[in-house]
Amino acid sequence: MQQFDHHREELIRFSSHRITAHFPEVYADGGAFGSDRCREELTFLLEFIRPALIFGILEPLEDCLRWLSALLERRGLSAEVVHHALEEMRFCLSRYLHGENRQRMSALFDHAKAILCEDSERVFRDEDSALDPSAGQVMQALIRGDRLTVCTLIETALAEGHSLAEAEQRLLQPALYQVGREWHANRLSVAREHLATTTAQDAMAQLLFKQAPSPRNGLRALFAAPPGNRHVLGLRMIADAFEMAGWSVQFLGADVPLESLLGQIQDFDPHLLGLTASLPQHLWPVRNLAEEIRRQHTGTYPLILVGGMLINRVPSLAMAISADLWAADACDALRLVDDAWPASCICPG
Repeated sequence: MQQFDHHREELIRFSSHRITAHFPEVYADGGAFGSDRCREELTFLLEFIRPALIFGILEPLEDCLRWLSALLERRGLSAEVVHHALEEMRFCLSRYLHGENRQRMSALFDHAKAILCEDSERVFRDEDSALDPSAGQVMQALIRGDRLTVCTLIETALAEGHSLAEAEQRLLQPALYQVGREWHANRLSVAREHLATTTAQDAMAQLLFKQAPSPRNGLRALFAAPPGNRHVLGLRMIADAFEMAGWSVQFLGADVPLESLLGQIQDFDPHLLGLTASLPQHLWPVRNLAEEIRRQHTGTYPLILVGGMLINRVPSLAMAISADLWAADACDALRLVDDAWPASCICPG
């Protein structure tokens, strides 16, 4: 990891120069990506290569390559660009990695090239899973920015006896996943995706204010997204669920600097710390934070719960980043923490 990080900028600079020279028609100004995009695309790809090299976790990289290959095809471009990028990065890394590290790197890049050679129609699917009809209505309301309809549909589920966490899990969460798939498949604009996100946030706040929380149980929970992570809707659902269950909750939101987060942990003294990792680059700050918490709080520290799209896709990453528990959704988080409390509690108080 030290070798990889030390040479990362040189790797991007070296590879982007050679790629833009080899594919001038793709990266020329005004082209499909534009010359200023080459370094950005390489940086993005490297964030998926990094955990594969360090942890041996291949699924995020495989997903990234399949999505990228399909996206290029939709834009009338060849996946040869990605093939060439992988070869340039392999060549550059081979100058710095030696022995077992070089063997691991070579095997990884061979695997990546094999993924690209698969039939994109066979390996890439938009995962248009059949939504519950009500969830489908929620999705359509989200992309219209229709908060009233979103709230009405979820309130109907509440009237049927579901808790707020259960209703959001059954209707809002799958609707948001489908919005993400539509954007991923280039069928939904960035503006529409952002509108859906802000509409969901507003609806969640409105619904939460109407609910009567359970009596306080004396337990404290702190939720935050570490540096670089701005995907917090799922974390907000979990924070709301714990507040409704009687916990005293602080939600710090997106992109919280590690030093500030450590300071808030010291001030609030939570029993539970909830973190999220949506993309590979979010793994490192979460792991660094977990290790620093354990270093500072020998013997007593918050129970560390992690979640997010990446963790849901590859649960084994939770152990790799030193978490105590991982949860797929708010209901799962409540159940896991209830099961872990107080038998395996290692928290203060």
